[in-house]
Amino acid sequence: MTNDGIHVKRSSTWIRLAYMVFFGLLIAVGRLVLGIVVVGQFLMVLITGNDNDNLRNLGQGLAKWIYQGILFLTFNTDAKPFPFDEWPNIDASEDYSSRTAQSVDSETDDATDPDIASEDDSSIPSFVVSEDTEGPDPDKKKK
Repeated sequence: MTNDGIHVKRSSTWIRLAYMVFFGLLIAVGRLVLGIVVVGQFLMVLITGNDNDNLRNLGQGLAKWIYQGILFLTFNTDAKPFPFDEWPNIDASEDYSSRTAQSVDSETDDATDPDIASEDDSSIPSFVVSEDTEGPDPDKKKK
């Protein structure tokens, strides 16, 4: 029972609390910035049809940084994220491009192609009552 309160008196515990408050505030700001990046990226795709490489890389790095911060806040790691460590590495990802009119036209051509249209679709569930299934008798009405 002599160890009671020893953790409360350790300065490292209180210093970690200060870091946790600091990163908690930074993560809140980072989430706001990430939301702006998401909206900006969507507007870029909407207007130009392609995503922006810089916004994609910023979004990926910011998401990884927020993840590192949450790991620190939840005591899953003692490693403090940026600015006390390096900014997270960005992994290469593919560019996004909205479909062009030509690809939409080729998809509609595929739907009328007899080779594709003749594929067996009996395994696809139907949510429409067909004539060959028994359903409620329309002649029977509740009185």
